[in-house]
Amino acid sequence: MFRSTSLQHRQGRSLLKTFGWMEDFEETFDKFVFGWKEDKWNPDRRSEADKTQPVRPSRSSLSWGMRDWAEEAQENLLDFLKGQQYPLRVAEDVLDESAGFDSSADLEINEQLVSRMKTQGENRYICGRKLAEMVYSKYGRYHDVSILQAKPFGAADRQVAVNIYGPHLGSPSFPYSEQQYLAKLDGVAHMLNGWDQAWYVQEFLESALKPRRGLPSRPRADTAVTVRLNQSPTWKLVPEEQVEEAFSW
Repeated sequence: MFRSTSLQHRQGRSLLKTFGWMEDFEETFDKFVFGWKEDKWNPDRRSEADKTQPVRPSRSSLSWGMRDWAEEAQENLLDFLKGQQYPLRVAEDVLDESAGFDSSADLEINEQLVSRMKTQGENRYICGRKLAEMVYSKYGRYHDVSILQAKPFGAADRQVAVNIYGPHLGSPSFPYSEQQYLAKLDGVAHMLNGWDQAWYVQEFLESALKPRRGLPSRPRADTAVTVRLNQSPTWKLVPEEQVEEAFSW
């Protein structure tokens, strides 16, 4: 009887070691249930060398919450913006030549919204590294991020959202190296800057952590955190053809 119980304990420890405890269980379950979908729609893009060397904070260019990242991300943002001609639609539309509020603008906007939009300087925009660090600051992990569209009732009802998924950098099954992850987030940042919606996503990432519309407050294996760009007060200024072009690939 003693030997049987001891064997069960050893087997239990072996299982815990294999599957992890708490933090790793969700990821293991996700791989078991949804792995075939991931392999089909989000295949592993890492090189064989990257697969054998998981990302670790000690050899990463990201902060992992262990140092202040703002200055480094700001420098990266300035480099990212070089040569770009991103729009300042609302600033141009609602501010007169003296930078004062133009009440004759068609868009219903007030001075508080102009302040929210970070109309002055490069902080109105974002780059992949800054996006990654803001995601980590809010959720404690470098989660995967994508922009998706849906047309539930045709093109006239296009819904566009930024999704923040459960899989994250540093996980053995995460399909991107650190360089690939940052390159992907640079692409997300480029789309947001081109639509002049980076301020809206930054505002969300700087907001308090709380459930929204009955969904979890954090990305989980089965549920993404969704930032619906259609709910931005300035989304209607984005030309439809520009959105169409972004999803034409």
